[in-house]
Amino acid sequence: MPLQRSRFLKLGAGASLGGVVSAVRPAAADDVQKIHVLELPTDGAKTVLYAEKAGLFRKHGIDADIVAMGSGSAIYAAVIGGSADFGAGSLWPAFEAYAHGIPLRIVAPASIYTSAHPDAFLLVRKDSPIKTATDLNGKIVGGDSPDGVSVVAVRAWLDQHGADGKSIRALELKQTEQVEALDLGRIDAVILKAPYLTIALDSGKFRVLGTPYDAFGARSLLSCWVATADFVAKNPDVVKGFVAGLSEAARYTSAHEDQTVAMVAAFSGQDPVQLAHGLRSVETDNATMAMLQGPLDVAVKYGVMQQTIDLNGILAPMFPLSRT
Repeated sequence: MPLQRSRFLKLGAGASLGGVVSAVRPAAADDVQKIHVLELPTDGAKTVLYAEKAGLFRKHGIDADIVAMGSGSAIYAAVIGGSADFGAGSLWPAFEAYAHGIPLRIVAPASIYTSAHPDAFLLVRKDSPIKTATDLNGKIVGGDSPDGVSVVAVRAWLDQHGADGKSIRALELKQTEQVEALDLGRIDAVILKAPYLTIALDSGKFRVLGTPYDAFGARSLLSCWVATADFVAKNPDVVKGFVAGLSEAARYTSAHEDQTVAMVAAFSGQDPVQLAHGLRSVETDNATMAMLQGPLDVAVKYGVMQQTIDLNGILAPMFPLSRT
């Protein structure tokens, strides 16, 4: 369902987080500013968690209070409503918010998809007669929502491989329900990421049909960090420090994933053994405009968004934009 301004504002008003307020607190004696940060309890949290644990934020004059929340929509609503300073979530809802005049700004990239090292796969049952993209025509695909990123990615991927993306039927399922639904034959295919991908592949019951996120481009941004336009304007040094800490952390955690297992497991509640041997999410310290344009083009083409947006307008001045 397309996001509406009134829905965002209503959610924001209710997302109080126990009375936490968005305004940056007065500087302490050591000039460290407290910020309130919301993140999903997934592997993608490793960058912000490491930045806080390793003192990278504090080096830039900020102290991050990081809280796990169960959905990206709740995170965005809390940021908009003033209960948090920064939040992470999917790219498309940020695009939609901006298109509806909601003053969210993308301050930094979070997780990306890269076809060179895919971390999301379209699975079918091992005994399924579905062998090619065209075999999926008219079949049922599971996803978080009918117009969610995974279902739309399947539609785009099918169209790119000579099949009919419009023909598939989407069944809305929670991520915790998707593996069981595929196993029971309620759905014919589903895109999974860790930890559910790890669980599915370890069971030996399923096989990989393809990598539909390739439809967005060889490298594409899937999630991002946001703040309100007002917060960015009033606290430029805080935003710069937050982005700088994230960037330094992303470079480190990308090269030392093994050192983030215990930290992510404690934050997300995942089994550390399963987390360690499964595919990990891919974070980046910068992004190109093309990495945002690909997902935007797909969102508009498949009706997730009714209009395109000015990508330059949605990016905060501190966004680490790469020209290469």
